[in-house]
Amino acid sequence: MKAYIIKFMITTHGPMSYFPLRRIIEEYIKETGLEKGLVTISVKGATPGIIIVDKSEIQSIDHALKELIPVIGWEHGNAYAHLRSTIMSTAQTIPFINKRLVLPQSHQVYLVETRPVYNHQRTIILYIRGK
Repeated sequence: MKAYIIKFMITTHGPMSYFPLRRIIEEYIKETGLEKGLVTISVKGATPGIIIVDKSEIQSIDHALKELIPVIGWEHGNAYAHLRSTIMSTAQTIPFINKRLVLPQSHQVYLVETRPVYNHQRTIILYIRGK
C-alpha cells in the first residue's frame, strides 16, 4: 500500500461560499497512479467546512445552516462560523476506485467558507492511500 500527502490552497470569499473540489481531488488521485483506496480531505482552520452533497440540494443545505445558526446574537463575533463548521466537519474520507471517487455523479465535495472574509487562503490537505 502506498500513501501520499498533497497540500494545495483555495482562495475563498464568503460568507457561506461553496467551492467545488471533486474535480481537483480526482486529478490529484490520478497523479498518484493509485487505482483504488481512500482519500481524506481536510481543511485547516476552525471555521471552514468540508461537505459531500447532491448538487441539487446545496441551496437547502445553505438555508438550513443559516436558519439553524444565525449570524447575529453571539457574544463571540464569529461563533456562528465555528458552530457551522462543527456541524459540517473539517474533514471527510471517501473511497475511490479506478481513480474516481465512489460518489454518484450528482454529488460534489465542497469547501465551505463560513466567515465574511475575502481573498482568504484556505489550506486543503489530501491524504491518499491505496494500491
